Amino acid sequence: MENKLDHVKQGLNMGKGILLIGGGGHCHSVLDSTCGHENYERIGVVAKDEADYEELLKDPLLAPYAIGTDAVLPDLYSKGWLDAFITLGSVGNTAGRRKICSALLNIGFRLPAITDKSAIISSQSLIRDGVYIGKHAVVNAGSEIGCCSIINTGAIVEHDCNLGSFCHASPGAVLCGNVIIGDNSHIGAGAVVRQGIKIGKNTLIGAGSVVVKDIPDGVKAFGNPCRVVE
Repeated sequence: MENKLDHVKQGLNMGKGILLIGGGGHCHSVLDSTCGHENYERIGVVAKDEADYEELLKDPLLAPYAIGTDAVLPDLYSKGWLDAFITLGSVGNTAGRRKICSALLNIGFRLPAITDKSAIISSQSLIRDGVYIGKHAVVNAGSEIGCCSIINTGAIVEHDCNLGSFCHASPGAVLCGNVIIGDNSHIGAGAVVRQGIKIGKNTLIGAGSVVVKDIPDGVKAFGNPCRVVE
């Protein structure tokens, strides 16, 4: 029987493919959402360097898709891999994701959005490049999700919300209507943000928090009600 992995490693142009950049748990989720996706006939997973690649090969979920390190990205692009997706996760620090994004764009890769089939996304919402929307997440009408943001499992983004670039709404987070979140901010698992609240850039909201007042740029805040702690 023909080994599909051999085709992946050779980079042969056997149909539209996508590269997942970075291993680990978040990559597991993205891979699961991407497998069987009608847009992609082949998937490759790329590690940062040789040490990370060795770890990738030990991962039973990701090893069958392992294709190399960041060093081979220009060669893969030249062989017809035109789409790439950042699968490095983030909790309050988006520097790694932003660095990968710049590198991919400089090579020429497209950064499509990936949405799980179980997600509910309004046709009246705007989903920017590189966004991941996970299982059973909801994005309602009038909302905009900025580039390379993550709407994780079961998160709810209600009507007319606006999330900047590289934001992360963690599993089960609820953003009620008209919430505005600045670039690079993280909303912890199970947090609830009241309607009309503004959260600044580079801010981390702790898991389980209830946000009833605006939160400024560059702080950590948690609790019920949510308060700035540093």
